[in-house]
Amino acid sequence: LIASLGAIAVETQPQKVRRRSRDFYWYSPVLKRELDHVTADLVITPADEGEVIAAIRACYAHDVPLTVRGGGTGNYGQAMPLHGGAVLDLSEMNAIREISLGRVRVQAGAKISDIDDICRRESGQELRLHPSTHKTGTIGGYIAGGSSGIGSITWGLLRDRGNILGARVVTMEGEPRILELRGADIQKVNHAYGTNGVITELAMPLAP
Repeated sequence: LIASLGAIAVETQPQKVRRRSRDFYWYSPVLKRELDHVTADLVITPADEGEVIAAIRACYAHDVPLTVRGGGTGNYGQAMPLHGGAVLDLSEMNAIREISLGRVRVQAGAKISDIDDICRRESGQELRLHPSTHKTGTIGGYIAGGSSGIGSITWGLLRDRGNILGARVVTMEGEPRILELRGADIQKVNHAYGTNGVITELAMPLAP
């Protein structure tokens, strides 16, 4: 697998791999007991969507389990590789693609606080919903594993209409496809923990 990944960044040092194989599961004594042994064999850190596609294709070809990771700020083991294999760390895919009136398009690895800082500075707007982990959590991880947050009294939950405007997803199959989801189709990856595809970009609503 490593040989087939070519120039894509790979980490195999056991301590570093173990650290990036976990979230905050240890908040629960039950999950700590069940998941303390869990670790991947390697971490793949793609620099762009092309490398995501190449990594998925390689893992599929070599029958290696693949677990998607954002900021790793979940509390329930969602980002942990229960069967070893590879962790796909999207933290380097953090570009802000476009800011317009009421809308921002970003890569999935962008930290929520960074999105807000740039949007406030450039347009006087900010995201409508903020999880408690907004300093360290990524927007892709929030959509894949979150449900509400600060702002939900005004705007509702992430699953409510208009709280996610679009999602760009790479499918998990032998020859990955790129899907641009809109409307009700967004719910297919919202709160699905990255188990049915890799979110690479999101369009999110902004408010003053």
